[in-house]
Amino acid sequence: MSFFVGDILFFKEYQFTDTGQIKAHFALVLLPETATKYSGSVLCCVITSKIPKGWGLLLSKAAYKFFDCDSYACFNRKDLVSKSGLDESPQPKGTLNRTDRDRGFKILKKSLYVVNDLASDPYFRGIIIYHWKKALGLK
Repeated sequence: MSFFVGDILFFKEYQFTDTGQIKAHFALVLLPETATKYSGSVLCCVITSKIPKGWGLLLSKAAYKFFDCDSYACFNRKDLVSKSGLDESPQPKGTLNRTDRDRGFKILKKSLYVVNDLASDPYFRGIIIYHWKKALGLK
């Protein structure tokens, strides 16, 4: 099962790279599995209902009916998540609309140069930007 930039997935077991903590969470695909050297994992950012301090993209309940409330894609919380943690229900739950993809790319691109995490690697950064541009029709 392949996922693409902007897909919204639900993980019954989302493991945070920085803490090792495992929780059920929605996540936004930042980079498809085929673009990484990590088989069986997807680079995602967590989606939460808490307003982030920075680097967040509002995903309104009105636009994304599968959310219980307004939610936020947190571009400062990037994780390489195993696909084995996906919920058994059909995936993806949805995909970012064009407006949110445009907004999200701007926030993501800035975060790649400021937030120090696994996506700070120059290889990852370049690949992420390339795939988002491709998804936006800029490549």
